[in-house]
Amino acid sequence: MTDSATSGSIDPIEKERQLRDESAAWDTSSVEPALDSDIPVIDLADYLSSGSAESLQNIGLELKKACEQVGFYSIIGHQIPAGLVASTFQAIRQFHDLPMADKQSILMDRPESSVGGIGYLPFKNRKLPARDTGNLNEAFIIKQDQDLTLSQNLWPAESLLPGFRQVVEDYALAMERLGKQLLPVYATALGINERYFDEAFKSPLYRLRMTHYPPNPNAESGEFGIAPHVDTSFCTILAQDQPGLTIFSERRKKWIKAPALNNAFIVNTGELLKQWTNDRFLSVKHFANNNVATTSRYSIPFFFNANSHYRMSCIES
Repeated sequence: MTDSATSGSIDPIEKERQLRDESAAWDTSSVEPALDSDIPVIDLADYLSSGSAESLQNIGLELKKACEQVGFYSIIGHQIPAGLVASTFQAIRQFHDLPMADKQSILMDRPESSVGGIGYLPFKNRKLPARDTGNLNEAFIIKQDQDLTLSQNLWPAESLLPGFRQVVEDYALAMERLGKQLLPVYATALGINERYFDEAFKSPLYRLRMTHYPPNPNAESGEFGIAPHVDTSFCTILAQDQPGLTIFSERRKKWIKAPALNNAFIVNTGELLKQWTNDRFLSVKHFANNNVATTSRYSIPFFFNANSHYRMSCIES
């Protein structure tokens, strides 16, 4: 993608190197509980049910404040059925309970695979984000864009996990729908036409990561469930079954533990939206761990991006 403000193409390898170097300098030794005022909670119920101009303007103002001052916010009233979220978490637990040989059969980035970045990512992997020490998680990842359908992803055999694929596809499609419903809100927050992002998100690129953080009471200093990083997405919509996300509060200049609210998603701006808004919206550094030594933690981040062929320029406002 290109940016008219810089008049040149983005080198993804150089961008990754830059972000990796920055993250190595972050001091994560001190973490505090979040205050009630640290992460805004935005209720989408009225906007999604009425679709009124007034509700869009009101929620746009809330989103503007959240994205300019915090970079993270929680959403409630999102109309994603609680039963779908629960069944997806259950399906993910069943996947990660499979014998290792079955998970390895759909290993990510095998030499014979024509598509990268999908499939099973083992424990202590050094990808997503790339780091010298292994991330203390394992994950199953699918993605879709204009060139790749959900059916072309790597899936466990139906005989191993009956109904698994259907549940995951249903969840992915629900997240795509929710992401698109948020686009007019982002546009309104930026003071531009509410349909501004529509063209960019025809056949959007998205990745769904189903992550398992096993109990790891013997984790060494400097090890993370997912190492400190910033997301490269337009936005990320996260479901988590228990707390474990830590974000950097730009207002307080402190690392804070994000809560896991009931029937809520936590959403954050990624580097794509930060650049699109000429750094007006924050892309906030964060990391994740399993904070409980005796039970597993599961999370489902949905990384939502514009179509990779869409030509970007900084938003004029």
